[in-house]
Amino acid sequence: MDTFNPNQMPPMQGETPEKKSAGPLIAVIVILVLIIVGGLYFLKTRSSQPVYVAPVEATVDQVTKSLDTQSNSDELNSIEADINATNIDNIDQGAAAVEAELQ
Repeated sequence: MDTFNPNQMPPMQGETPEKKSAGPLIAVIVILVLIIVGGLYFLKTRSSQPVYVAPVEATVDQVTKSLDTQSNSDELNSIEADINATNIDNIDQGAAAVEAELQ
């Protein structure tokens, strides 16, 4: 059976605090500064680039043209005539063209 023998332990001469190296802390700070500077550079170059705006076609299709020909009157007979004159059968004719452009 082992017994505790105080003579086997080294004598304590006062504890010396361990010196920690500042190298890892400095490395982390340098890496963070590089990331921040890189991000700011990226944002600056990105904001100075011209923005591409797709040209808008000036052609007016027949459905839009027919919707513009409605009267401005607020009389019931005039509103009913406008509703009867509106052709909504081809209202989605441009959807196929838009879908083709997206693909």
